[in-house]
Amino acid sequence: MQFQMLLFIIIVLLLKNMSNAISPDGEVLLSIRTAIVGSDGIFLNWRQEDPDPCNWKGVTCDTSNKRIMYLRLAYHKLIGSISPEIGKLNYLKQLARHGNSLYGAIPPEIGNCTELQYL
Repeated sequence: MQFQMLLFIIIVLLLKNMSNAISPDGEVLLSIRTAIVGSDGIFLNWRQEDPDPCNWKGVTCDTSNKRIMYLRLAYHKLIGSISPEIGKLNYLKQLARHGNSLYGAIPPEIGNCTELQYL
């Protein structure tokens, strides 16, 4: 009986942790954030603890599949470069980045964003 109870508790804890896991798109955004060395604070709610990046400032997702479609980062005093990780957002349609101090080349990996319409 004790073994069954222990097994039940372990399964419940594992399922709870899995439900709080950040999405792959969220992991990409956190990686992109590390390439930015300055901002006006837009990234303050981009946190590992929040498993749904669709609620993050500047992010809009497709409601059916919860994949990131729009990154609206214009005029947020961003300083840094665009991470090659951007290429993993394969549902991305728009990357608004104007009005910032981004430097370096746009990474070729952005070619993997086959839905991209606006850069």
